[in-house]
Order: sequence, then C-alpha cells, then structure tokens
Amino acid sequence: MDKNKKRIAIIGSGVTGLTIAYRLQQQVDKEELPVEIIVLESSIRSGGKLYTMKFGEEFIDLGAESIDTRLPEAMELIKELGLKDEIELSQNGKQDVYAFNKLYNFDCPTYKGIPVRRTDIWKLDLISFQGKLDFLRNTYFSGKEANEEITTKEYLAQRIGEEMAEYAAEPYFAKIYTSDIDEIGIHGFNEPIVELEQEYGTWTKVLENHPDMRDRDGMYATFKEGLETLTRELTDKVSGKIRFSKKVTEIKRSINNTYILDINKKEQLRVDSLVVATDPGSYNELFIDIELSDYFKEIKMGSVGFLLLSFPKGSLKNPPKGNGVLSVRRNNSYIQSIVWLNRKWNHFKDKDEELLGIYFGRSVDGVMMSLSNKQIEEEIIQDVSSMLKIDSEPNYKIIKRWPNAIPQFTLTHEEKRKNLFEFLSEKYPGLYLAGNGIKGFGINNCIAQANEVSQQALEHLKKTI
Repeated sequence: MDKNKKRIAIIGSGVTGLTIAYRLQQQVDKEELPVEIIVLESSIRSGGKLYTMKFGEEFIDLGAESIDTRLPEAMELIKELGLKDEIELSQNGKQDVYAFNKLYNFDCPTYKGIPVRRTDIWKLDLISFQGKLDFLRNTYFSGKEANEEITTKEYLAQRIGEEMAEYAAEPYFAKIYTSDIDEIGIHGFNEPIVELEQEYGTWTKVLENHPDMRDRDGMYATFKEGLETLTRELTDKVSGKIRFSKKVTEIKRSINNTYILDINKKEQLRVDSLVVATDPGSYNELFIDIELSDYFKEIKMGSVGFLLLSFPKGSLKNPPKGNGVLSVRRNNSYIQSIVWLNRKWNHFKDKDEELLGIYFGRSVDGVMMSLSNKQIEEEIIQDVSSMLKIDSEPNYKIIKRWPNAIPQFTLTHEEKRKNLFEFLSEKYPGLYLAGNGIKGFGINNCIAQANEVSQQALEHLKKTI
C-alpha cells in the first residue's frame, strides 16, 4: 500500500458491507482520492443472509426471501446496477392468516393486514364484534403522538385495537422483525407510517393519501436467479477489495485515531477508518473497550430457519387464496410464515410440484434450534399438512438454519442507539456501525444505512488526507 494512502476497512460482505464498498469506490474513483478500500469477510462467500441455492435449473432463496418495493433504496440500487430487467414482481396479492385452525384471507385493501377503508372491518371474519368496534373507535380518533418510546404492540393497539393488532398486524410485522412486537420499541420499529401519521393525524388518512403503501401485487420483488443476484453484482464491482476467510477477532484503538484489527488471531491490520457491517451479536467479541462493550451487552440474538418442501402437484387440499400463509403467535406451531412459491413468483407458476418455503422459529426461542434436522422437518411437515390439508409425503426437503442471526431489540434500543452513536462520534472517530437491525430491518434499510455510512466515512477520511 502507498504510505500516503488512507485505508478504510469494512467488516462483513453482506448487502450492507458490499454496498458501502461500492459507494466508497464510486467516490474514490470520481474524486481521485488516495484511499484504499478493504472488505474483510470471515467466510468463503459474500452475500450474508442473501443466500441463493441452485437446485437443478431453479434458484431457491434460503435466507432473505424478497425485497419490499414500497421502499425505494433497493430498487434504486438495482436500477443503477443495470439489473432491472432481471427483477420479478410478486403475484396473487398477500398471504392468508392462519388462526384458530382456519385460514383467513383479507379480501379488501389493506396495509400489513389492516383495512384501508374503515368499513371493510366488517369483512374480517377473524375479528370478533367487539374487536371490530374497538378498531372503528381507535381509527376514528387520532392516535397519541409517538414521541415517547412505547412498544410496537401498545402503539398498534392504540390505533387499531388490541385484537386487530394481535391477529391482523402482528403476523405481518413478525415476518419482518422475527421479534415479539410487545418488546420492540416503536422507533426501533422504523416503519414509514409512524412518521407519516404525525403529518396526517391518523393511519386512515395516511393510507388514503399513500395507496403505494398498501398490500398488493408487485409489492415484493426477487430476481429470476434469486436475491443473491444483487450481492453477486456488487461483489463483481468490488471484487479486488474483498479478502475472504479473514475473521476480525478484535478491534483496538491506536495512535492518531487509527485502529488495529486482529485477524484470524495471527495477523494485524492498521486502518484509518472502519465500518462494522456485521450482525450486532458479534460486537461484544470485537470490542475490548469496557465502556463501549457496555452498550452491547444487553443485545439478544434470535434464530430463524427455512425449510423448503416440495409436494406433488395438487397436494394442497385447503390452499390459501393468497400467495402463502402467516401464522399468529397463539398458534401452537413453530411456523412463522409460508411462501407458496408457485403462487408468488411467475417463474415457479408452471412447475409440476408445489413448492412451499417455510420460515420457522420466533424471537429468542431456542427450543426449535436445539432440535435435529429430522425433528424439525417432522414438526413442520405435520403443522403445514394440518394447515393446508396435505395428505402426501414431500418429494424432497431442504433445510437451512440461521442461528443467532436476528437482533432482538427491546423498548430502550432506540435511545441506546442514539447514545451509542454519539459516544462513537466523540471517542471513536472514523468508526461506524451498520447492518441489519441497527437502524431498521430488511434489505432496504441495510442499503439506506450503507448509503449514509459510506458518505460519513468518506467525509471523515477527507479531513485526514
């Protein structure tokens, strides 16, 4: 390395880390800056939880399942990378909700299962008469301002009633956050409707003025060759920057606001700036500064798993009307959601088999992950067969576990996050945290953070050049 160059390291090559490297490289090239970019990846592949497996002629996602098109960040990046023609949009509306041993399809315009038109509440058989009255009463009046932190469950109950929150909204949000909505704070929830409500006064008015937010065809996207298409393209863009099988085991402050990275416990690397784009669960291992590690000690990590099941064509005797199933928490089941791939994605439509992608595991429940693959498969097959009235054995099955993959933030997360970022700015200049859960969940939020952090890191380096 040229001694006059400044070096920035990015730990992790998931979609966040790759986007940061790509954005940095764009600006370094454009402004001809003396900056070296290095991406350190502990495994032998990039992509993180965007994990696509080629099975015969098909591409199956075993990690993240789709991109929400109602947020702009991912689609803008996809267009910029020239991948727009490879995108495929979801079909057949939304998923049904499974509760009380029955499938319910909300056959009216909804947002996360919540009726857009208040009078459509009478179409929801899942909700009791009292629950419907509570919904009408709560949606009529403006909700309390969400300035102070409350749980997402409390926030939803204040606006749509407790029953609607539990049976309609919670299954949709739990699919995204894999967390209990009665623990996560509303600001950690990071949904656009929270801010828009302050502008319009009620959820009803927000949804009247923002039809693009509603559940509908095309609200999710994937690629014909799986979501890893995105991270493969980003990897190609920054291929010379990535060093695989380089596990950072410790981060230490050094002289002149530089950092020393211990790698694989046998080599060291000095950097002028650093972005940690890993799961928050790894922070305690990386930082030896007790004052800093105090911010991370309460972070709990949840596990989630994916099971692909193939059944003979026509095996679903009680099929959902939509493109899958969401399971409410009160169900005695490990199933969180089911994606009926044949119904959701056009490239699976004419397959001579029924393909079901099943996500299982909730919050910090470690019981499911302690079971063997065979035990998990038996439990899930029994549950899905009961839900959809399947009397056939699967043609084949593929299981993928993601242990300790999803941060489970509590009510105080947002306040602690702000305090942490202020602390980093003062005590750790040039060090940044990004990734899933730090500031919202999902691919769009990861890309949004990458766009922001790459700019911050570059501005920091410019001051030292």
